[in-house]
Amino acid sequence: MVKNSKLAKSISDACWSLFTQWLEYFGKVYGRVIVSVAPQYTYQNCSNCREIVRKSLSVRTHVCQCGCILDRDHNAAINILAKALKQTGYDLSTVGRTETNNACGEMTLCSDLVTSLGKVAR
Repeated sequence: MVKNSKLAKSISDACWSLFTQWLEYFGKVYGRVIVSVAPQYTYQNCSNCREIVRKSLSVRTHVCQCGCILDRDHNAAINILAKALKQTGYDLSTVGRTETNNACGEMTLCSDLVTSLGKVAR
């Protein structure tokens, strides 16, 4: 751990910069589109009904009045995916609403969304 906070921030910024460069490089190599999305407040918006559900960072579960119950990070990931797809021009009215259960009983995004992602990447 670096004791100098300015140096620690510089190291962190350099790591994110390198990570972004790697993402862009491998996106080009494998023919994938890389989209930057601002993640701010994505954990507060319900991925099912789009309502704002205020919670502190210590609350790990997203619970909405519409009945949507997800891990906070899972909810944020769906919202980030929705923002990225919107930036690429796809209709996102179904993101977070068209989930199905897999063999393990876990919620997964529907195969239509995966097909759409494949189309985005080409």
